[in-house]
Amino acid sequence: MKHDVVVIGSLNYDILVQQDRLPKTGETFTGNELMLMPGGKGANQAVQCAKLGLNVNMVGCVGNDIYGNDLIKSLDENNVSVACVRQRGKTSGIGIVQILESGDYCSTIIKGANYLITCEDISADLFIDQPLVILQSEIPDSVVENAIMLASRYGCRIMLNNAPARAISTEALSRIDYLVVNETEAGFMNGSSVATIQEALVCARQLHQQVRGQVIITLGEKGAVLSREEEADHYPAVFCPDVVDTTGAGDSFIGGIAYCIVKGIPLKEAIPFAAEISSNSIQKYGGQSSFPMLPDVAHALTLNQQRLFG
Repeated sequence: MKHDVVVIGSLNYDILVQQDRLPKTGETFTGNELMLMPGGKGANQAVQCAKLGLNVNMVGCVGNDIYGNDLIKSLDENNVSVACVRQRGKTSGIGIVQILESGDYCSTIIKGANYLITCEDISADLFIDQPLVILQSEIPDSVVENAIMLASRYGCRIMLNNAPARAISTEALSRIDYLVVNETEAGFMNGSSVATIQEALVCARQLHQQVRGQVIITLGEKGAVLSREEEADHYPAVFCPDVVDTTGAGDSFIGGIAYCIVKGIPLKEAIPFAAEISSNSIQKYGGQSSFPMLPDVAHALTLNQQRLFG
């Protein structure tokens, strides 16, 4: 099968604790609810792409444990190809997520099998049909950079979600068609503050000089900015009165952007669509289980786009 998208990245089993606030140092605090579900930036992005109707191939590693089995099962049930998901080591990646009353969250990631993927797992066969290639930074940086170089050699379009943020070589950045980061990650990459929309616009233009394509900086409730060609623009967030859990919101946004890239929709039109998808996802708990299907968000496409791609 020809794949529209190849996602090379992480798979984590998420342990979510809903609680009113974070405990203070030395304090034992009682949480309200415990939820267990599949996650990881790579797997989340793959699932959202598949829920929008794209043919997706996931490349990554899980452990030889019950969590690994569940992670593979979730991808398979969401119509993501798991032929390139390997089971190695004893322990899968784990995400421990604390969800606050506001819907905001903080998380700790246990690398586990995510760091057992190697450059040898990234074969040329993945890129022969020139799929859109999506990468994040929850797997070894050597694997990410190798994948960028190989995908570029085969003429693939490459999206990098540099999360969590880390240094990327100048050569690798120069081959990125779509750099998608949040304000914290953008600030790290640019060595600057990104606390306001104006600072985000300036930062996006500066990061744009380092990549061969376009730059998106997401700003949470402040929306997002896009730097393309000779201009940078701000796009407001989609209002959501019922924020339950923002876990995976950035991953669902990336899934929406990927859908539009594959379908030939310009980024200036893709961002409002992706924002609608993200807004939809934060009205439920969890990551993959909260991600919308295409019929849930097709209204955010223009009428012409709905006729062509819906």
